Amino acid sequence: MPRISTLGLALGLVLMASNAHAENVTATLGFHNVNPKSDNGTLAGAEASVDDDWAVTGSVAYHFADNWSVELWSGLEKYEHDVSLAGLGTVGSVKHRPTTLGVNYHFMKESKFRPFLGLGYGWVNVSGEKSTGALAGTVLRADNSSGLTANLGADYYFNDNFFVRGDVRYLNFDSDVTVDGAAVGTANVDPLIYGISAGVAF
Repeated sequence: MPRISTLGLALGLVLMASNAHAENVTATLGFHNVNPKSDNGTLAGAEASVDDDWAVTGSVAYHFADNWSVELWSGLEKYEHDVSLAGLGTVGSVKHRPTTLGVNYHFMKESKFRPFLGLGYGWVNVSGEKSTGALAGTVLRADNSSGLTANLGADYYFNDNFFVRGDVRYLNFDSDVTVDGAAVGTANVDPLIYGISAGVAF
């Protein structure tokens, strides 16, 4: 994955938006669960399982047309997942920070309740790999990942400036795994990410 600075992207989007009308900018602070799909592939000949985790998230968006916005969304802290293998139990853990950049279409812009859906591209920076259990003492590594994303959700506006958001997004997240430098397979994480956020419109 390209090493993209979440802070740098956020600042860039805010600076771009600062040249437009202030009311076209929204920002959120939320809490989201990264929930991997049930079948996470085969590693070292055994079926792999990756558990879920919750973390603080944030977003900033520029509404460039009546019903359209470009949004940067990211984990503000790292997610951590235990990795298990059939017959061996937990063999390691990994941390990651997902970031997505996409375009959303917003329905019912004049209503308090405003659904939206979107498409974009996501990057996952993997770090902090640890081996445990049957793999204790080995060097576990997992590659960064990137791929298409899709999301849907809805905002409820209490007034012109404050809203609450519920959303879910799919993230294409596949990571090649090595143990002591030898390839052992690909972890197919491909999670659904869901949660709730508080938002403000500037």
